[in-house]
Amino acid sequence: MQNIDEILKEQIQEKLAPAQIIEVSSEEAEDHKGDPIIRIRVVFKAENDRLDPEKVVELARHLRPTLGKLNTDCYPVFSYTTPEEIELATA
Repeated sequence: MQNIDEILKEQIQEKLAPAQIIEVSSEEAEDHKGDPIIRIRVVFKAENDRLDPEKVVELARHLRPTLGKLNTDCYPVFSYTTPEEIELATA
C-alpha cells in the first residue's frame, strides 16, 4: 500500500504538470488557531523555477477528495521549493 506522501505526489504531479515533482513530504499540525492542518512540502523542477499560479491556487481544492479518502480532514497548507534552494539552505 502506498503511503500518504506517495499518493499526494501522484496527485500533485498530475495537477502541476508539466512541472516535475521531485519529492512530497507531509505532516499533520495545527494552525495558529489550533485547527488541524496538513503541511505539504513540494520539491519541484520547472521551467524558470516557476509553477503555473492558476494550477497552484486550485491544488488545495483538487486534493480535498484524496485527503478525505486518506481519513484526514486537515486543511492542506503548501510550501514549494526547488532542489537548488534546498542545496543553498544546507550549504
